[in-house]
Amino acid sequence: MPLPLQDEPPFTEVELDLSHRRQLAHEQVRLLYERLWQPLLTSVLAACLLVAAMWPFTSPVLLLVWLAAMFLVSGGRLWLAWHYHRQPEEVRRRRRWLYRFAWGAGIAALLWGAAGLLMFTMEHHGQLAALAIVLTGIAAGGVTTLSSVAWIAPVYVLVVLLPLLGQLLAQGDSLALLLSAMVVLLLGLVLVTSRRLHRNISDNIALRLIVSSRERQLRVSEARYRAIFRHTPLGVMHFDRQGKVVDCNEMCLDILGASRQRLLGINLLTQLEDERVSKAVRDALESGTGYFEGTYRNLFSGKKTPLRAFYSALRNEAGEVVGGVAVIEDFTERKLAEETIHRQAYFDPLTELPNRRLLIETLASTIRDRRDDGRVGLLMFLDLDRFKIINDTLGHAVGDELLRQVSKRLLLSIDDSAMAARLSGDEFVVMMPTLSADRAAELERAEQRAERLLATLRRTYDLGEQRISVTPSIGYTIFPLGDEDVGDVLRHADTAMYQAKLRGRAQICGYEPSMQTQLSWRLEMEQALRLALVEGQLSIAFQPQLDQGERIIGGEALMRWKHPRHGWVSPEVFIAIAEESDLIVELETWMLERCCELLARLPASVLPRLSVNISVRHFTQPGFVEGLTWVTGTHGIDPARLVVELTESIMIDGLEDAIERMQALKRLGVHLALDDFGTGFSSLSYLKSLPLDELKIDRSFVSSLDTDCNDAAIVETVLAMAQHLGIDVVAEGVENEAQRQFLLQRGCGLYQGYHFHRPMLVEAFETLLMGQGVAPVTGSAMSAESSAGPEPQGDQREMTGIPGKP
Repeated sequence: MPLPLQDEPPFTEVELDLSHRRQLAHEQVRLLYERLWQPLLTSVLAACLLVAAMWPFTSPVLLLVWLAAMFLVSGGRLWLAWHYHRQPEEVRRRRRWLYRFAWGAGIAALLWGAAGLLMFTMEHHGQLAALAIVLTGIAAGGVTTLSSVAWIAPVYVLVVLLPLLGQLLAQGDSLALLLSAMVVLLLGLVLVTSRRLHRNISDNIALRLIVSSRERQLRVSEARYRAIFRHTPLGVMHFDRQGKVVDCNEMCLDILGASRQRLLGINLLTQLEDERVSKAVRDALESGTGYFEGTYRNLFSGKKTPLRAFYSALRNEAGEVVGGVAVIEDFTERKLAEETIHRQAYFDPLTELPNRRLLIETLASTIRDRRDDGRVGLLMFLDLDRFKIINDTLGHAVGDELLRQVSKRLLLSIDDSAMAARLSGDEFVVMMPTLSADRAAELERAEQRAERLLATLRRTYDLGEQRISVTPSIGYTIFPLGDEDVGDVLRHADTAMYQAKLRGRAQICGYEPSMQTQLSWRLEMEQALRLALVEGQLSIAFQPQLDQGERIIGGEALMRWKHPRHGWVSPEVFIAIAEESDLIVELETWMLERCCELLARLPASVLPRLSVNISVRHFTQPGFVEGLTWVTGTHGIDPARLVVELTESIMIDGLEDAIERMQALKRLGVHLALDDFGTGFSSLSYLKSLPLDELKIDRSFVSSLDTDCNDAAIVETVLAMAQHLGIDVVAEGVENEAQRQFLLQRGCGLYQGYHFHRPMLVEAFETLLMGQGVAPVTGSAMSAESSAGPEPQGDQREMTGIPGKP
């Protein structure tokens, strides 16, 4: 049974009335032309009989002329009807056809009216009766055939009978008056009949048009429903009053995974396994509507399909329920879309771990649960050491694969109750939501858990052509400690991780409340350092470098910062802060600019060379070589006068890329030195690959030459190796004559340290250079040099280890 579809009216009510009137008028005109030959044939026969009756008493010529005219008019009207029926529908609807018909009927009426004048006679009562009978018959026939149009029949009758009526009234005798009265009565009857007949015809036409319109709308509605039924993307099923399936479309069969033969005839009330579906059908049959949503299991194939179905009752004209229809929607794609949206919203697309949003929601719920049950949870915050360098040097594809492998190891390292999430970049969080209520014991276990996690993650990663060892810095916290929220717990773990990173790589640190104070201080110092760069609080101290004859052949540029409130800040503090916040690039760019200005101002004979420390973070920046080329070219200095000092960490953080950059610097003409040599663990194995010009022996070895035989042996080995490789050696931290003599005897060519000069401001350094060889360490010289600010332990900046707040 089709669904009852209610069509919206395509036109307004006024337009519908106008269309109805036009269609009605067209049908009225069509009835005038419909079978016109029958009344015309009757009219011609009547004319012939009238002529025959009047032949003995009226002029034959007159009768023949009248009869010929009647034949001519009737023939013309027949031709007009034939021509009308041959026209297309849209042409026949034109108003002109009514007027053409009216002209033909009017001319015929005039001919009949003329007969009432020309053939009238009072002498021959039989002929007068024949004339009256024929004219009244013609009038009555005109009413029958012309009443479809309201005004044509009355006009036709009046034109036919009024001449006869006039003749009768003109005679004035009793017979004529009697006949006149009869004609008047007939005329009135005919006019009344014409009106009623016109109304009946019009009502009949209107009813037929309405029925035809309803039938047409019903056919359109049926066709529309059938089209929807067949081609809708929804399943449609019909069932009868007893719940038996009587029809369904193809989409319904596809959704349910059943054949038509099996589905038709199934009783939805008694034969289904899923009572929820039966209940929805029963609700529709009893109350008019029913609804089902869920996973439906097919009765025959066992196919499970997530779907929802709307059930509606179908009623007859009396309002009785005769069946129902179900509209079924397949939820498979929607479920997949919902899962996709949920995964995009709550999971990281790269590692497929829960993201920050899901972690925060889960952590918030876990904190509430732990407050209720008195137990604790553990949150570990992980950050991969040197990941940015790996990502920049080896490419994002390698970095992404590394993150994926780290994620897999995290998942394998935790149990089902724990959660591993990726916050952003190389930051991960591991949450163990339910531990015991013993906080002290869980703190000890937290350290052990973090150590096991560190051991798992530090194993070598196989990244195709690359094998990389990456370690995490791990901070952890037990929660809840008090009334802290999600943000507090994450911040505590993050703070602990930050402290672990400050201790070096692959370190573990638990959260302590005092850490927040130190972190706040470091943040304050970072902001102050940014301000110092803008307001000119930074300066450069230069420590001379001497050859074996104690002649100054260059110097090392060392950055100094005088804080407006704290005074001189140790380079060990602010350089480390700058490296962690990426300010180091701006600071070293500023220092390179000032050093090149100094080299441009002093001739090579006065200052042959100047050493500048470059951090690994700055060295690995894209465009570093281009930037150095630009600054030397801008100041017009020989790049060979500039010595770039690098630390051993460049070898650990991507050897091939470091060699490529160093070779680019060598092609430019810049000299390269390896700073703090001997403090790393991979220098000797990689040293032969690096295009170095000199090594700088770390002061930690030089300072104890005369007291530690092991340090002395290391220094001797380094000097011998450098001589074999053809590399110059600069000894840092020479503090007494005995150290200088030891180095001199073993071939060390260059020195710097307090034994010769302390770092000094640029004015004192220029004065010292201008007085070459006349600058022993006197009291006045020491006074000038001390204005460069306090020194760290030794004469070189330290790149690792961050002291606390001064």
